[in-house]
Amino acid sequence: MANLRLIVLIIMFEVLTTVLVVLGIYFGVSTFPFFDTSFTTGDPAAQTISFNATIPLNMPTLTDIKVPYTHLQSGTQSWVILSIILSAVFVVLQSFVRGMYLGGLKGWVQQQKTVPLLYCGRKYFKGMLAWSIFQLIIGFLTFLLAAAFFPLALILIICLIFFSLTPYLIVLQEIPFSEALSKSPQKFTRYFWSMFPLALLALLLTFIISLTKLITSPWGYALPLVTYALVGNWLVGEFVQLLIVKLQGSNEKIPEQQFQKVDTSRISIFVTILLIPILVTVGIVSTSGKYLSVFDLGNKDRFEGISYNANFSDIFYISDQRYTAYEWQSGDYYIDMKLPDLSSNQKPQQLRGIADITWQINEEVRTVNGNTTNIDVQPFLRESKLLYRLVQETALDGTKYYSTLNGSASIIQGSEHALEPLSVQVMVSGDGNNIFVFQYPSNLDISQVFNVSNDGQFLIPRTSHVNPMYINTYWFSKERTIDEVFELLKSKNKSNDVTSLNKIYIALAVAMQEADGNMVSNILEILKRENIDVNAPNWRESEWTDYLRNQYEGASLQRILDFVTKVGTQFSYGATEVIEKSNETITTYFIKVPFPNDTLTIQFEENKEDGRMLSITVID
Repeated sequence: MANLRLIVLIIMFEVLTTVLVVLGIYFGVSTFPFFDTSFTTGDPAAQTISFNATIPLNMPTLTDIKVPYTHLQSGTQSWVILSIILSAVFVVLQSFVRGMYLGGLKGWVQQQKTVPLLYCGRKYFKGMLAWSIFQLIIGFLTFLLAAAFFPLALILIICLIFFSLTPYLIVLQEIPFSEALSKSPQKFTRYFWSMFPLALLALLLTFIISLTKLITSPWGYALPLVTYALVGNWLVGEFVQLLIVKLQGSNEKIPEQQFQKVDTSRISIFVTILLIPILVTVGIVSTSGKYLSVFDLGNKDRFEGISYNANFSDIFYISDQRYTAYEWQSGDYYIDMKLPDLSSNQKPQQLRGIADITWQINEEVRTVNGNTTNIDVQPFLRESKLLYRLVQETALDGTKYYSTLNGSASIIQGSEHALEPLSVQVMVSGDGNNIFVFQYPSNLDISQVFNVSNDGQFLIPRTSHVNPMYINTYWFSKERTIDEVFELLKSKNKSNDVTSLNKIYIALAVAMQEADGNMVSNILEILKRENIDVNAPNWRESEWTDYLRNQYEGASLQRILDFVTKVGTQFSYGATEVIEKSNETITTYFIKVPFPNDTLTIQFEENKEDGRMLSITVID
């Protein structure tokens, strides 16, 4: 019964830690500022290739075997001072629970009796708290030394191992922290070879247990939680028993606990056993973040959406990967999200909540045909929940907008079965009219891809050099206008660049298709500077823009998207030779730029000998 209570204590504390970690992600507060965040939160993609072997010390925790408490992305802390305060509270609580655990373990191993755990926590609290503070100080020094000279940090870590018996000596011999700390290196050295076989067994067992985190969520959390509580508790118990034998063999005093034995009835045993599945269930719900729905009460507004993707297009290649273009797609995309009134000048610093989104997710499809199994990847419309914490940002022109890049955003695991782990970023314009959700594989670095327009109105991601076809941006709005689509394209093109004359006629066709008069004017100026004969209307940027947008006048949004999506694909603007205008030295080509109301042509001449462009005619 005593061991069962200790196992429940381990699981209970780990579940409590899980709840605190997930709450911290939601509110932007960390209870682990002194630890590597990969110990508490994890990337699902990274977990598929990692494993660990360790020796449980003091009390088994999931951090020993590097099992994250949640796969929700932690993001940047917003309340550093509050994080430090909460961390201090957590260290105090952890010290108390550690005293409960080691005290209860001593009572069972030494006297085979069930002792009151709360009394144990109070009795050994000071010593455990001192040990926790000592560990934090050494950890901080290790961090500083690792940044300066890693071998020194490694030496410090090895030295810390010699003091690892300190909490056991505090409890077993009931001595102050300072005395236990001074005795620990001597005892560790003397008993090292006696402890070595148990240490090897611990490494083997924890290695096996760490493999269970590779199982699909939520069992990748639940299974190591239970198995490590059972096995880790047994290993620590065996170690305590071995240490008692060795201390007694050295004529060391090990006083018995004076607590009265706790009576254990059948009902209490049944309740204790029942607590294990209940706590594991609470842990599963907590690690997913689903319980955070209690903070997201109230009605949500529905926004309709379209999607776009920056793939490997012709313009991307001919511009030496400096020009991004989008493929567009419409569908039954929606997001239900609760936003405050952002029309006033007094805007909140953060927006947090849970959004319900309908979007596409790539899933693996297996088709069995006789003895052959065909594996394909297809997009399916799925409903997901997004946990987000948007932080107010400032655009280049001073406009405020909101982004999760310095906050946090995660997909709360539901019924979807994505081909690979997915991550998200969310961006909301300062007026709250436009919501953008950026979906990408978790193993991709998006630092060079995620990009916001200069006015903070649009998300204009650049083309990723790795698997861009798996990156999608969803644009949600209550009333999306055609002009907004063109403004997004214009904002995108401000960061695009055309520096090469290689197939520059494609860049001109793309700019015309996107009705961006500024880019059209820039390309024509480049051609003129290269002494190419340019035959085109002598229009200002605004005149080009008005003329090209008029080619879409009267067309529906869907029809416009069908045309502008051509710029984000390949082979949309093939050049056709005009044989009757070509001769022995010059080849004449033309390409068509289709619009709903007309088809514009670009005609150009090239020198047959070196392929140099000689002239270009636009809208003759």
